[in-house]
Amino acid sequence: MKKTLLIVPVVLATFFLSGCSLPSSIAPNAKISMANATVIRTDDGAASWNPKIKITDKKTISGIDVLSMVIHPTDPNIIYIGTMSNGLFVTKDAGETWANVAYPDKAYGLVFDPRNPDVMYGSGVFNGRAKIFKRLAEGQEWKEIYTEPSDGTIISALAIDQNNPQILYAGTNAGVIIKTTDGGHSWVNLKMSENLAGPIISIGFDAANSAHLFFGVFQLGVIETRDGGATLENITEKIDTAGRTSSVYSLVTDPYLGGVVYVGTDKGIFRRSGETWSPMNLIESSKAFPVRVIAVNPKNSKEIMYSSSKALYKSTDSGAKWTTFQLDTSKEISVLKYDQINTARIYAGLRSF
Repeated sequence: MKKTLLIVPVVLATFFLSGCSLPSSIAPNAKISMANATVIRTDDGAASWNPKIKITDKKTISGIDVLSMVIHPTDPNIIYIGTMSNGLFVTKDAGETWANVAYPDKAYGLVFDPRNPDVMYGSGVFNGRAKIFKRLAEGQEWKEIYTEPSDGTIISALAIDQNNPQILYAGTNAGVIIKTTDGGHSWVNLKMSENLAGPIISIGFDAANSAHLFFGVFQLGVIETRDGGATLENITEKIDTAGRTSSVYSLVTDPYLGGVVYVGTDKGIFRRSGETWSPMNLIESSKAFPVRVIAVNPKNSKEIMYSSSKALYKSTDSGAKWTTFQLDTSKEISVLKYDQINTARIYAGLRSF
C-alpha cells in the first residue's frame, strides 16, 4: 500500500499556563468516597479498591473525567492523568495527593520516553485545535510538535515504541494515523482503508516486534501492520467470522508475550494468539455491556482484567475463571494501569460515558 508523506516541521512556539486556577469541576470540601471517585487504587491485586482523589484537605478531583493515564517507567509513584476538560494532574506519591499541571484543557494521550523519562509526549486540544506536545524535562514548558489543520478533530490515541522511543504513532477521531521516526520533528501519514475511517481509540505494539502494530477503530474494527505502517490491513473479519466484532471499544497487546492481542467489543473479548482468534469465555452477563478497558499483568500474562459497566473482572488463569468486583461509583472505568514494578498495585481512572 502506497504511503503518503506529510512532513510537518517542529513548531517552536511554547505555551505556559501560569497560575492554574482551580478548574470549575474540581470539588472544594468534597467528601472522599468511592461514590464520587475518579481515580481508584488497589494494593492487593484487586481484592479491594480505594478512592485516590485528594488535592488538599479541602479540595478533590472528584469532578473530573479521566481520559488517559501514564505511570513513570522508573518511579511508579509518579503518575499523570489526562482529563476531559481540566488538563493534566500529577501525583508523586502514588495517588495520595494530586496537583494540577499547566496544560491544555483536554488531554487525550500521554506517554513517557522509556529510555529518558524526563521526556514526555501528550496530545490535547488547545484553543480548539488538536495538537501533540513534547516536554523535555519535569517542570518545563510543553513544546508543540504537531497540529491539526483545523478545529473539530481530536488526537484520540498516542503510542511510543519501547524499543526505539524516537518512533511514535498517533491517531485521530477522523481515522487519520500519523507516525514520526525522529521524536516529533517530522511526521508521515499512513494510508488506511476508507471503510475503516473512524476514531482511532487504541494503538498496540506486538511485544515481539515493534514494527507489528494493531489499531483499534471505534465501533468499526481493527487494522494491522507488520511493517511499521508501510502497509495496513483491515483484519476485522478475521477476528470473528460470526460478525460479532462490529463494535470495537478497546484493544490491548500482551506486554510480555509476542503475538497476543485482546479486542474488547459489545459482545465480549476476542483473543489472538499467533494467527488464531478466539472468543474468551467471559461471564455472560458482562457481555451485555461494552468492554471499554482491558489490562494484562506485565509480569504474568495469565492475569487479565476487564471492565463492563460498573463491574471489574479478573482472571489469573488466562480467562478460564473470573473473579468479580463491584464498583460503587457514579462513573465507569476508562483506563486501567498496572504498576510495572509492584503488579499487585493497579490504578483505574473513571469518567462518564
